[in-house]
Amino acid sequence: MGEHTRSLDWSKTSMGAIARWPKNLLLTLSTLLRSRSPMFLWWGPNLIQFYNDAYLPSFGKEGKHPAALGQHGENCWPEIWPVIKPLIDQVMAGGEAVWMEDQLIPIYRNNQLEDVYWTFGYSSVLNESGHPAGVLVICNETTEKVKALKALAKAQAEAEQQRDRLKQFFMQAPAGICILHGAELVFELVNPLYQQLFPGRELLGKALLEAVPEVKGQPIQQVLAKVYTTGNTFEGKELLIPLARTADGPVEDRYFNFIYQARRDHMGAVDGILVFVIEVTDLVNDRHEMEKTQDTLKAAVTSAQLGTFDLDITAGQLKWNDRCRRLFGVSDQQEVTYEGSFLAGLHPQDRPRVEAHIAEVFDKSVNNGHYDIEFRTIGFEDQRLRWIRAIGQAYFDHEDQPIRFVGSALDITEQKENELRKNDFIGMVSHELKTPLTSLKAYVQVLNHKAQKGEDSFEKNALAKADLQIKKMGDLINGFLNISRLESGKLTLNRQNFDLDELLTDIIDDINITMDTHEIRFTPWPPVTVYADKDKIGSVLTNLLNNAIKYSLKGKVIHVTCEMLENGPQVSVRDEGLGIKPQDIAYIFDRYFRVEGKHMAHISGFGIGLYLSAEIIKQHQGKIWVESELGKGSTFYFSLPIFA
Repeated sequence: MGEHTRSLDWSKTSMGAIARWPKNLLLTLSTLLRSRSPMFLWWGPNLIQFYNDAYLPSFGKEGKHPAALGQHGENCWPEIWPVIKPLIDQVMAGGEAVWMEDQLIPIYRNNQLEDVYWTFGYSSVLNESGHPAGVLVICNETTEKVKALKALAKAQAEAEQQRDRLKQFFMQAPAGICILHGAELVFELVNPLYQQLFPGRELLGKALLEAVPEVKGQPIQQVLAKVYTTGNTFEGKELLIPLARTADGPVEDRYFNFIYQARRDHMGAVDGILVFVIEVTDLVNDRHEMEKTQDTLKAAVTSAQLGTFDLDITAGQLKWNDRCRRLFGVSDQQEVTYEGSFLAGLHPQDRPRVEAHIAEVFDKSVNNGHYDIEFRTIGFEDQRLRWIRAIGQAYFDHEDQPIRFVGSALDITEQKENELRKNDFIGMVSHELKTPLTSLKAYVQVLNHKAQKGEDSFEKNALAKADLQIKKMGDLINGFLNISRLESGKLTLNRQNFDLDELLTDIIDDINITMDTHEIRFTPWPPVTVYADKDKIGSVLTNLLNNAIKYSLKGKVIHVTCEMLENGPQVSVRDEGLGIKPQDIAYIFDRYFRVEGKHMAHISGFGIGLYLSAEIIKQHQGKIWVESELGKGSTFYFSLPIFA
């Protein structure tokens, strides 16, 4: 603003000229110059300005002094002149003096327009005639004071907002919160979740012992007193506090996680306690029940001599209990691993089969992670052979990747050895029976051939039926022999390429020669060549067809299909028979299992056909299953891989 002022050379002002100034002007200037308060004077019709040294800081670091002295006010202060000129005119016109406090009057200083606050008074200065000839301004810049007051007001507003936000947080917090005030611990604030701990009780404004009298004499009362007197925070986890839920309700054992934190006033003295609390009674009770269950389970596992395993697939860590270690001949001190302990401890002949089964377990789409298998182990340290039955379950993440594999293992060595001895006996007996049965079959066939030349119809029919029964007995003996070989590991597959449709056609034709009670409808697919054991696949097909005939009424149709799917050929045999109960389907392929019921009493069989069929299909890496509805019939399926 300096460019708007004209310099006044006071050195050229003679003492004579000053002596001619009005007496009131000289007296006012004398007072102004001696004053320690900032003072300013406008004099005469042109409002020539004068000020003292105390006013100089108001000009800023690059102030107008002394160039502004003696200049016209309008030229020196163009930015504020429209604001202050009416005030000056009011005083010069003989009006009342003007007083303003903390008035915002922006001025141009320090090379910029600044917001400046002033507290000032305008009063008239009279000439010798007693008329207003000038305006004396007593002023003080209050910018810093106003800023401080605004900052304080802002801080107070923010503090109030903070208190409101804090209170809102308390009221919406997912935990019970209350504030206990004073040594009497009066409820000053209670949020909804804290109130839910004591439904129906009035808490606000009441002392703790008045609102919750059952805490009197409990250790928790001493804890609260200690927090209040020492100011130290106390944290409790699953702490037992017997409390009633309602004022007239029974006292219960309740458990809480909580924090007691001292609240301090502006002087730092403790004036209350801030309480954060979550009730965990149900959680603690559930854990206690779980611990009881685990203890019971542990006792049962120990009593049953079960080995347990837990494989963390993600971390690659395997844990065995002591019994499981003994089943693999591993000492307690040795660390166990999946590769080095489990797989290495398997019998070499069983390892490929076990690895293939576990690969299916880890594929959720195959059997949803279910694990059930029998295998042999060779003790790592004692080199002892053991038979093991293992059952378990794999667990998967959201992408169906296996993350954990847990289960149990049972030593079935004695049971297995008894079964092997029994199978050896059955195999021996079956083999011994096969020789005379073969001779008997030959004699019957010779007699049947001769009977065909005669005219005795009874003899023909009797020999034909005898031949059929010999065939059934032969199939039964072959079944027992195959089971004996299967369970002793001697059932081998003689694979060859053959047409599956052609095999089905031949078997159906053979059955139709001796069967006129049912109709078999075969829906073939274009010829499909498979690489498998033709005789054993033939025995599976024969068993499924004979069962369909056996378990359905005369005159019913049996539907047979053979089709090529994406993963390989699939065969199905559907009957319109009795059907299978849902609870029996899970056991239908078990050894010696027979469905019970009044309609089954006259149906022969030992329950080995489906078991043997399932094992043959499994040895071909195929699948076999059944779908059935009681009273409407059953459909048996089996599939083979393209390259079995």
